[in-house]
Amino acid sequence: MDRLVEYAANHPFLAGGLVAVTVLVIGYEIRQRLRGGRDMGPLEAVGLINNDAAVVDVRAPAQFDKGHVLNARNIPLSDFESAGGTLENLKGRPVVVYCDNGMASGRAVQMLRARGIEDVVNLRGGLNAWKAENLPVVRGKGRKKGSS
Repeated sequence: MDRLVEYAANHPFLAGGLVAVTVLVIGYEIRQRLRGGRDMGPLEAVGLINNDAAVVDVRAPAQFDKGHVLNARNIPLSDFESAGGTLENLKGRPVVVYCDNGMASGRAVQMLRARGIEDVVNLRGGLNAWKAENLPVVRGKGRKKGSS
């Protein structure tokens, strides 16, 4: 223990960095647990999608048209408040939600859970991670809004 204290005294920036990173990791994990969200990588999401999960893209329509996951519904995050009926149709089946990088879709997961849709997962890394795994992306105006 004395050597640890001596090391920390001799290397304050390294010791401080270690403490800061540890606090950040613990804080992140606690936040994830409290928000009740579940994240899933692209390859895990493929398995869920193949088992009849609904896919919701929360990006703007212009981004959706540039590329999206096959059979995804485009419900922009800004339209979630007015998309009551469309969101209610998602109950009873798993839902995979994504955006570009996984940040906005995390908020969408919270909103869906607040509406009583429990089996919701956030695509970790969003469409960027999907593309990084060389998974298929559909381009064009195949915009599904209400039905699936």
